[in-house]
Amino acid sequence: MPKSTIKMVVQRVITDSLPHFKRYYVCFDALKRGWKVGCRSLIGLDGCFLKGPFKSEFLTVVGRDANNQMFPIAWAVVEVECTDSWTWFLSLLSTDLGLQDGYGYTIIRNQQEIVKCMTEREWEDLCSTLEKKDKDAYDNLMKKSPKIWTRAFFRTTCKSDIVDNNLCKAFNSSIVKARFKSNIRMLEDIRTKMMTRIVQ
Repeated sequence: MPKSTIKMVVQRVITDSLPHFKRYYVCFDALKRGWKVGCRSLIGLDGCFLKGPFKSEFLTVVGRDANNQMFPIAWAVVEVECTDSWTWFLSLLSTDLGLQDGYGYTIIRNQQEIVKCMTEREWEDLCSTLEKKDKDAYDNLMKKSPKIWTRAFFRTTCKSDIVDNNLCKAFNSSIVKARFKSNIRMLEDIRTKMMTRIVQ
């Protein structure tokens, strides 16, 4: 697929002179174009463990199409899930999708619990109940602005009823058999699956 982005990072191990696979990034051009013209301004981020002979992490970015269906955008294999690997992955994604400053997009990740309140009153009632039940949990929750984790406070530029990251989980589940294979075979299985999905 012309204009697709494939990036691979290799490293040399001191014990031998052969390069070893470190990171691998994929974003097909059809997925880039499809996301730009037919998907909502919503991006889900997730990571999962690979089960094959080489223990690595698999990072995914999944969007939601106009029919509210899963739309895989990009994925990467990294040595470990950390700030450096996420920064590398998201900088490539930002360039591919032309996100620039990110304004107008909602990013959902699985590492934060998002409260599903629809109104400010409902949110206030929930917070009051939580404060009575567990003051420490309440104090920790209030350290972050509700504008980034509560539906009642989402801005209208990218309003969405979706406040969970189930699409990323669904994508990771759809490739679970491939995740048990070696990296090359796994990436080939995922490529085939995604190309079939694009055609369909």
